[in-house]
Amino acid sequence: MEVMQIKKMIFILFVFMLGVSAFSQGETYERGKIIKYVDRLEGLEEEDVEYRDVYEIKITSGRQKGDMIKVEFPHFLEEAYNIRIGVGDRVVLYSELNEEGGYNYYITDLDKRWPLATVLVIFILIVLFLSKLKGLKALLALFFAVFTIFYFFVPMIIRGQSPILMAITSTFLISAVTIYLVAGNNVKGLSAAAGTFIGVTIAGLLSYVYTNYMKLTGYVDVDSLSYADMLKGIDLKQLISAGILLGSLGAVMDVAMSISSSLYELKEHHKELSKYQIFKSGMNIGSDIIGTMVNTLILAYVGSSLFTIILFMLQKESFPLIRILNYEFIVVEILRSLFGSIGILVAVPVTSYFAANINVKRPR
Repeated sequence: MEVMQIKKMIFILFVFMLGVSAFSQGETYERGKIIKYVDRLEGLEEEDVEYRDVYEIKITSGRQKGDMIKVEFPHFLEEAYNIRIGVGDRVVLYSELNEEGGYNYYITDLDKRWPLATVLVIFILIVLFLSKLKGLKALLALFFAVFTIFYFFVPMIIRGQSPILMAITSTFLISAVTIYLVAGNNVKGLSAAAGTFIGVTIAGLLSYVYTNYMKLTGYVDVDSLSYADMLKGIDLKQLISAGILLGSLGAVMDVAMSISSSLYELKEHHKELSKYQIFKSGMNIGSDIIGTMVNTLILAYVGSSLFTIILFMLQKESFPLIRILNYEFIVVEILRSLFGSIGILVAVPVTSYFAANINVKRPR
């Protein structure tokens, strides 16, 4: 059995943004709501299709908004291919121009945007309830990070700019704005920003060296080669390192902010401490943080690849370790985990040093 490989989120994002204009010219998707179950068509001479259910659907968007249509929905012999739908469900409809000048509609999936929206609202409410003003600032920082990635980082790479240079620039912007909103312009904020930026930059540059040393191509699997024409002008090898920079930013920033905040409070209450004593305290605090944060980062990457890991375990006789460790997408995930952890390790002494040595007049 062929190994089903998980497409990397950032790779899919590039493919989507590169191809969206081309696809939108020939394909149109609308929203709809299933109003009534009509009939079941059986005895069909279709390979792999057991029967077709007919539903009455109200179109809720687009040129035919409000119209009632009947749509056939196939039930496949292979259960894994089937989507569970029923009366009251909101669905995504693919519309296609037919020979008579009208449109044929097909159900492509359940519309999952409303559940996603409710989860987002719950997340925002919990953040605001627990952290209030600081929570609001954190949400603004999150919005800025998403905006930077989608409206600066990705578009600039599509235009042919260096992924690593754009990732470093984005990392600087995101970390600077986030830390400023959360901590302010003081010793705490400046040392956290310095530790974050230096940590992720070193991790990204090291990953670039090893990406070239291991002669990785940037294509995560064989299927991704079919997108080669769309990805012309984009350095996919650099994209690996750019992904490591952005992927490790949150964890590195968390460590840097925790150490910087702790040392800031320590210095506030014990002004007699020397720079060396503050630095040593930062290293001690960092050593306690490192164990859990490194585990957090690595386990996050393991969790994102859990489906692939299970497939390998089910076929372990066919996939010895020497084969598994030479799949490019496995190598990339290992590099993400290790270099992301290196970013955390670098951030500890750098943040401690800056927290102990930067003298900024603090507001009273």
